[in-house]
Formats: sequence, C-alpha cells, structure tokens
Amino acid sequence: MIKNVISVIDGAAGSCGKAKVIGEIATDKSIKLGASVTNCMPNVGHTFVDEKGNSTIFRNIPVASVNSDTELFIGPGSAIDMEVFKGEYEQVSKYLGERKIYVHEMVPLVDERHKQYEREHIKSGSTFKGCGAVTQEKVIRDKKLEFFKTFKNAIVCSKSEWLERLYQHLDNPLEYIILEGSQGADLDLNHSGNYPYLTSRNVSTSQLLADSGISAERLLQTIMVIRPFPIRISNITKSGEFIYTGNYGKGEELTWTQINLASMYGSYPYNGDVECLPYNINLNRVKKLISQCPEIYLKQLFGNNFRNIKVSDLKILQILELERLVYKSKGFSDYESHFLELEMFDKDFPNNTIFDQSEQTTVTKMERRVFDLDIAKLKDNMRINTPSSLYGAHFLRNKFLCI
Repeated sequence: MIKNVISVIDGAAGSCGKAKVIGEIATDKSIKLGASVTNCMPNVGHTFVDEKGNSTIFRNIPVASVNSDTELFIGPGSAIDMEVFKGEYEQVSKYLGERKIYVHEMVPLVDERHKQYEREHIKSGSTFKGCGAVTQEKVIRDKKLEFFKTFKNAIVCSKSEWLERLYQHLDNPLEYIILEGSQGADLDLNHSGNYPYLTSRNVSTSQLLADSGISAERLLQTIMVIRPFPIRISNITKSGEFIYTGNYGKGEELTWTQINLASMYGSYPYNGDVECLPYNINLNRVKKLISQCPEIYLKQLFGNNFRNIKVSDLKILQILELERLVYKSKGFSDYESHFLELEMFDKDFPNNTIFDQSEQTTVTKMERRVFDLDIAKLKDNMRINTPSSLYGAHFLRNKFLCI
C-alpha cells in the first residue's frame, strides 16, 4: 500500500498558521506535490504570504494552488457560497492560471436563507456563514438544497470521475497528496469538549480522510499546527450583539495588552502581571478614553454593562485595554501609553511605546479573544490525531515567529 498522504490540521481553535505550513510544503521544490484536497466551507480563511510579503486569502480553493504543478480538488465535505467563491477565484487566479479545479458533485451551495437561519437560531457564537444550516439540509435531504455548478475552470465531477482523478495521484509512489484542514480540533463537534461553542463539523485527520474518500492506510503523516496562546472568536457580532463564544478549557482568558507586553519584554502573561508594572492612573484621561472608544469595543471590553462603568473601579489592565482599543479604532498599531512607565529596549522608540499585535478573524474582521494554552486539551487532540510533528509559533515584539 502506497502511503503518500500528508494531513495538515489545526491542533487548537483555529488560526494557527495552517496556510503557512501548506505553503511551505507546496513551494518546496524537493517535494513532488501531485494533488491537494480541501473540504472547506465559507467560514474558513487561510492566509498565504509570499516571499515579498503579499498575502492571499484562500477559502474553498486549496492553498497549494501556489504550486503550479499541483492538481486541485474540492471534496464533498465542502460547501460553497457562490458570491464568496467568485471573489476568491478572482483573487487567486494569479496562482491558478488555466488549471482546472475538480469539484465533487456533492458540494452544496450556501444560500442567504442558511445565513439567516443561523442568525436567528445560533446563540453560542458563530460566523453566521450558513455552514451549519447548509449541512443540516444536506443531512435531511431537503429538496430546496442546490449543488455547485461549474464556474469557469472549477468543474463539477461525478463521484467516480473525482475519485478516479484523485487516485491517479494516490497510486503514484513518486507523488505526495496534501489534505488541507480547516477550523481547529478544539472546535470539533464531538471531541472538543466545548459544545455548543464550536463549529458544525468534526475536525480531525480521520475526518479529512473520510471526506476525501481516502483510506487511512494511505496516510503518511499528520502535521499539527498549534499556537501557545489559542484564540476564540469575538463575543460581539458585527451587528453589536453580545453572544458568548465559549472559553478554552482551563486556559485563562488573556488580553492583547498582556500579550503585547509579554512579547516585548520576554515575559509570560499571567493573572496580575500588569499590576506589577509601574503605572499612573489619571481618571480624567480615562473618562476621555471612554468617550472616544467606539461602542462595539466598549461592549467587547465591559460586556452589556458598558453603559454603567464606574471609572474609579477600573483596574489598570482594563484601562490599558481601553487605551489600546481607542488607538486601534484610530488605526494605530503602535502607540505611547499614558498610563505605564516603561523603559524601551529599542532606542528608536520613546519610552512607554506599545506594539499592538491583536488579531482579527479573516472572515468576520472582529477582534479575536486570546487564551493561555490548556495542555490537557492539546494532549487530547494529539491522542485523536497522532501527529508525526508539531508546528508552533510564538510572539516576539511585533513579529510572529515559528518554532
């Protein structure tokens, strides 16, 4: 039995850098990458950055498109929103050239009714892209459900045609096939332990194989991508509604201020860390920040009780987060804090300068929540997926470095 399948999965709750890993494999000239398979939905956003720093966001189309010799497959575990897909196709056309994308006949189309259904019924956090609702219709064989039709060089194949073409690569001992995972193991429907604060499907290498019609006997290795400070999506929807999106096991929820300071000074964020730093609170300045801060950020920081903030009761960490969010709302990624007294490690910047590394989701553009790592959860994910290697990252100043 030829074992030439490489699975790349997210070992946390998403946004760990899968596209970076896939891109490195795809552009490695020593690897003959014959085919790449995705089973993604519109709630996915995988960002590939080329050597010149140009970024491209992939959603349904394989990131391995960056290898011009790789054949591209969209599997039946996918769902396609045509408006999103057309935009993606246009954006990645520079990599596609005249290549065909082989789309399985069982890929359903996301309609506006699916998104609306989720907005009305899901109250546990969601991107509201219709992925769960379209899957539900597929499972119950709803007659309203439509399936993908050919668009440009993205052509529909019957199940037999799709498998026959894919297995030409699987049966070639000189080639590798990559399975591009989506979401994260800590969002798995059955095994994450985070129900109902999760995604609408199972997230594992075994699921990727099943969705792609590939036997587990074909698996060569699983690469698990993780981050020491996992993320969850925002508690605030784009419309400003507060919806709790879950925690991260026993991992403490952190703030981006803690991440920013820890990355600058080589420390580790922990409860009470900011209180140990020299600071000076000017209540009039705090009141001014509150008046300048957009409502959606006030909700993010203080919850639904944001209108009843008592300034004198605020802790320094809350004040620093408020200051960061005001600067962020004005487009500043580095700024001089008026509350901390810090010496700078870099003489090119004035004292008290903070470099904001906060992240937004690729899909919703809302700021992510960030947590400390729960080792027990990572252990469970490793048991389920048995990765042959881990690919991680850590923060250093304003860079995201791989280890």
